[in-house]
Amino acid sequence: MSDSSSEPYQGLDGATPAAGAPAFGAAPPAPPPPAPPSGPIVTLPGEYPEAPPFQPSDPIVTLPGEPEVCLPARMGCSNAECGNPTAHPAEVDWQRLVSAVPVEGQLYRLRPKEAGMSFPSETDFRSAVSAVRPEDPDAHAISRLREAWTGEVAGRLADWSERIKSNLTDLAEGWSGTDFEAFETACDQTRELVDDVIDDIDATVTNLQSTEETLYAIQGGDSGDIPYPAAQVWIDGDWHSWVSVHIRPAWWHGDCIEYTCQDAEHVLALGGAEPEMATEIIDYIDERVLHYVDFYSSPVNIDRDGLDPRGITVDEAKQLAIVDAMEQYSTQVTQAFTSYEGRQNEVNEDIGQRSTDTDGEERTMRTIRSDKDYPAVADPAYMDLEPPAMDPPHGTQSPLASDDPSLEPPAGEAPDTSDPVAPEEDDDDEVSGGLASGGPGFGGGGGMPGSLPSAPAATSTAGGVGPGAGMVGSAAVPAAAAGGAAAAAGSRGSAAMMGGAGGGMRGPGSSEQDREPDVDLVEHENMWGFVNEDDDPYA
Repeated sequence: MSDSSSEPYQGLDGATPAAGAPAFGAAPPAPPPPAPPSGPIVTLPGEYPEAPPFQPSDPIVTLPGEPEVCLPARMGCSNAECGNPTAHPAEVDWQRLVSAVPVEGQLYRLRPKEAGMSFPSETDFRSAVSAVRPEDPDAHAISRLREAWTGEVAGRLADWSERIKSNLTDLAEGWSGTDFEAFETACDQTRELVDDVIDDIDATVTNLQSTEETLYAIQGGDSGDIPYPAAQVWIDGDWHSWVSVHIRPAWWHGDCIEYTCQDAEHVLALGGAEPEMATEIIDYIDERVLHYVDFYSSPVNIDRDGLDPRGITVDEAKQLAIVDAMEQYSTQVTQAFTSYEGRQNEVNEDIGQRSTDTDGEERTMRTIRSDKDYPAVADPAYMDLEPPAMDPPHGTQSPLASDDPSLEPPAGEAPDTSDPVAPEEDDDDEVSGGLASGGPGFGGGGGMPGSLPSAPAATSTAGGVGPGAGMVGSAAVPAAAAGGAAAAAGSRGSAAMMGGAGGGMRGPGSSEQDREPDVDLVEHENMWGFVNEDDDPYA
């Protein structure tokens, strides 16, 4: 065995970052770009000048021969006076909050926390959660990582120490001397190293479990309730005579969603206010308009207030009504707006605090290490000391909202992806076709116009309406009881073609209501109309 010098064991975390760890589920931050040169840029022939860092407002320029680089640009509202910012102030914090994956199977467990505000649609909420997490998020869950450390690593090393000891005891029965003592020393050092590694793994698993439980609690725990950025609201005009209301959900692109005054009740409901208040204000203004029009239709009132003898217009009456409405409802409306703004700030602060807690918890998540020595006889030439390759998670992106805010919270139910149950096939033993089922074998199903599909057509041998037409319903016997034989007899079956009970055409005065529903399901015993001449009462 080689007596080469040993190298210290670097532990499970050979390169613990000195700075803060990157956010969970994101690639390590890139180094800061170099500062732009202060002097003139001089380039040699065939070279391109070094450009300063890209700014979002800069135009996109491509070099010859390079593919065009298209950076997504958030489009704001086309109304220049719209007070809603293009990007929601809580978007970044929410993305950091939800990007962590503490446990598996969270997509349909998470749901927006009730805050007296509108909700995102089911599609927008689930797509937002999926967008900020890597592809196959369950593969990156901390719980899965913890279980892998426990089962795949510690589980395989757990019995090594005892196996080495047991096998060494067996060797001692037939091997002794200096070489055995050296081998025994190496085995003891190996056992000690394995035991120390398992201790580090246990400590690492404890740390991961603590992080997992903390992040799980930050993301709503068992309820899965997490705050969601509330939609921003801007009113185009005064509250008593506004043109439209601009609603802008988080991660919205382009023009805001606009509601007119006809949707006032719905707008207040989206803001968590009582929809009846909008109806009450509208009715109040209408009443005051009618009041002033009627009041100033009197010459006495016009002359007393020094108005135009022609009275006042509807617009003038509306202005007077608005003054009354402002005096009557201004405090109530202001309270509703203030309440919405306050609740929105609370939601944003909750998201921000949870995001900060998530970031702090992620920075403490790392493997536990302690310095250990390899056995003295260990030869690095036979050991793979390269750390395993690690691919950072990918597939994350910014969410994109596309639906109007909703008054109903997302259901949180995973779609049913199971194959639909195939319909059971008919029993092969069942009789099909022919007279028994009214099939194409004879008459039924494809009979004359007006006939029921299950009614077998009868063949007539003589004209006129015989007594069989009135006897089928009362004299019939279930065919199954006779082993396939038909029902009771009738006279010649001549009524079949004239609108009788089993006929394909209905005669004058007959209707579907006059027919007994069971008649068409029973076969006539004398289907062919042959009667013994001695039994024929009409012979």
